[in-house]
Amino acid sequence: MREYTVNRTTDDVPLAGTVSGTPWADAVAFRIDEFSWHDGGPKPLTTGRALYDDRAIYLQYHVEDTDIAASVTELNGPTYRDSSVEFFADPTSDDDSRYVNFEPNCCGQFKLAWQERDWEARGIGRDLVSSDVAATVDVETSVPGPTKDPHPDDEEWWLAAALPFDALEALTGVTLAPTSGTEWRGNFYRSGVPAAQKATWNPIEKPEPDYHSPEYFGRLRFE
Repeated sequence: MREYTVNRTTDDVPLAGTVSGTPWADAVAFRIDEFSWHDGGPKPLTTGRALYDDRAIYLQYHVEDTDIAASVTELNGPTYRDSSVEFFADPTSDDDSRYVNFEPNCCGQFKLAWQERDWEARGIGRDLVSSDVAATVDVETSVPGPTKDPHPDDEEWWLAAALPFDALEALTGVTLAPTSGTEWRGNFYRSGVPAAQKATWNPIEKPEPDYHSPEYFGRLRFE
């Protein structure tokens, strides 16, 4: 099981792709490089970083992508079908099996949900973020929106986001702002690509792609 330390920052975190000379340089880099379903072809690399302060958890991704595409423009739409990245986290792993999933596409549209393990198979639904709460979530990317068609010059894109703890608490009903020593379980993903190129940070040992697999979450420790 992989472990990742989310470093604390006291500086303003820019929602941009630059690392050097910014608080992002103090964040531990992670690699989304577990291709559990790879059966040939390229393995495009995605790297990322995470930071936190009293207000929010901050995410930054850099994505190798020669086929950048996005068509979803509605909140909580199927952004996973677009060129996208994902962050799943269980902040209460000792209490229940619920987890958050944050799925932004390359143009900055996102899904933000709170659900139980096997929610879909059990037919119990899940909670989706409201538009009012979603408005407090900040996402910036290198790809002008609201949609993107693939182009022969496509090579890479970046995305940075701030997920306020107030927004996560409004969605989940759980007080979850971390302090030093807090541990969550979670995973980071690359989506919107053929199954052979789908990649995760912590490996998922299933025969078919299934990101909704909290049993394969890694450890996220807050500094």
